[in-house]
Amino acid sequence: MRISNYPLVFAFLLPFYLIAQDGPAGVGNSLNNGLWLRADKIQQADSSFVSEWQDVSGNMNDAEQTTASLQPVYLESSNLNGQPVVRLDGTNDQLYISDAAILDGSSGLTYYAVVRPRNLTSAPRGILGKRITYNTNIDYAYTWFFYTNSRLYTDINTANNRFSSGSTTYSNNNNYILSLDFDGSQPLTERSRMYSNGNISAIASETSTSIIDSDQDLVLGALNANYGTYLGADYAEVIQFNYSLDSLEHILVSNYLSAKYNIPLGMNDVYVQDNSTNGDYDFDVTGIGRIDASTIVDNAKACSILRISNPTDLNDDEYLIWGHNNKTQVANNNSDVPFGIDARFEREWRVSEVNGSQTSIDVGAVDLTWDLSNLGGIIASDLRLLIDTDNDGIFSDETPISGATSIGGNQYAFLGITEIADSVRFTLATIDQDQTALPVEYISFSGQKMENHNEINWVTASEINNDFFEVEKSIDQENWALLATVNSQGNYRQDNSYTTIDRNLNHEINYYRLKQTDLNGQFSYSKIILIDNNNQRTVVEIYPNPSSEMISIKGKLNWFRIYNEMGEDITRKIGIKASSDHIHHLDVAFLPNGIYFIHSEKGTYSFIKI
Repeated sequence: MRISNYPLVFAFLLPFYLIAQDGPAGVGNSLNNGLWLRADKIQQADSSFVSEWQDVSGNMNDAEQTTASLQPVYLESSNLNGQPVVRLDGTNDQLYISDAAILDGSSGLTYYAVVRPRNLTSAPRGILGKRITYNTNIDYAYTWFFYTNSRLYTDINTANNRFSSGSTTYSNNNNYILSLDFDGSQPLTERSRMYSNGNISAIASETSTSIIDSDQDLVLGALNANYGTYLGADYAEVIQFNYSLDSLEHILVSNYLSAKYNIPLGMNDVYVQDNSTNGDYDFDVTGIGRIDASTIVDNAKACSILRISNPTDLNDDEYLIWGHNNKTQVANNNSDVPFGIDARFEREWRVSEVNGSQTSIDVGAVDLTWDLSNLGGIIASDLRLLIDTDNDGIFSDETPISGATSIGGNQYAFLGITEIADSVRFTLATIDQDQTALPVEYISFSGQKMENHNEINWVTASEINNDFFEVEKSIDQENWALLATVNSQGNYRQDNSYTTIDRNLNHEINYYRLKQTDLNGQFSYSKIILIDNNNQRTVVEIYPNPSSEMISIKGKLNWFRIYNEMGEDITRKIGIKASSDHIHHLDVAFLPNGIYFIHSEKGTYSFIKI
């Protein structure tokens, strides 16, 4: 399940603010999926502070922190399979989600959190909580937290029925898929449970039959706002449903998270195409399946462009789960294609069609529906479905499948497809790339500080139906201004290079993004890049380095924070004295020997204590 580092392509994805209405792994929707925080959906510079983590559930329950000293840090890569995370320092970082009706006041509740804890001790450290304080029963909806003996604990409607993970314990610097589930319709002794990496870690009694309607904010990183002890952890994903997921839905969500973050499941691992030996199809894992006649999902689409539905022979304990390899969602592969095909997507999907024992099965014919919004003009008769039926990893020896129909809303369906089978790969292609291009592929988007200006560069591998680019600039990643408009070089299926110049360098930190607009007016944004105009002139000095007693920081810094190798913020533990000429002296004599990091608006620097 190791993730490969493919270039991110933004021109063909929905803009980050257009919210999908299908839940994680195809489970739930915006009516019951109340919160979905994904660190990989954050678009800001690496190592920058997080003031807002946008909710992608469709409910706009964003996690926010307006106080700079309490803001966590966004990291583009982490120990969670290389995926982005939001790092809370464990000192005082916390995020607030404003009270919303969908977050409580229901007869059921499910949470998932993918975390890597960094500061577990015997102190209570909250993954999240929705209450006033520990000694106030009013508005005490729930808490979910690590506590004594490295266990996980849950409170539902006050602490009167608090329960723990029992024999399941947790350690720092380990990756976990954690889940909390409450079902008020179950017998009293079975209403609450917790899961760890797919295994049930605890089943407990709960006298309440519903979650109270609390007016308190939901807090990430503590049991309640300003609690006093905080969880230091990397948060990759947080998901909430306002009902208790059934056993099938738990299997689907767990497999989605397991594939994405390379965390093995203890049971019900029914998707194996995420394994490195199978090609690392780790992304946007979604599925349909059936436990019994009353527990069934037969229509699913998550954040991908693909929906699979209407299996004709789906029986008990059977699953069809798919994911993709995250390659470019652009038809620019014209080498590995059958005769008559102009080009196909680089992106490929692969399926596990199995039962609970991972034995291959057949769920019958299925419908494949593709959402081709933001891909320019599409003529349905030009589309072809390519399926690697002999499973040799090659599409050029396959027979293309025609018959796509437009069902409206830029949706195109291939109905009654019988060639999908366990382990096969498939993708989408076009027979006429001029009128159905399927369209701009970015190779790179970067910037660099020159002698008296910033230079912004980008390279495209192909451009079909592209009209123009706009380079936008910001000093805070919130307010953006147009820097330059650059016309497309036309419809090309070759590398094109572009450059624009920014000579207005009145601020030390400058952010840039690229807006690409098609001929039909549709547009999308690139990732955000940062150019630190001071940092590139080496205006910050750390000396002496290494040191056993005193470290000096020379440079015009508005703020800085100091972290140890565990990622813990130790700024307040160090004696700091400021002198003239923008120099700060740090007393590090008491620190254990090792590497430490100074994070500031100028960048991140390291020093060694000896």
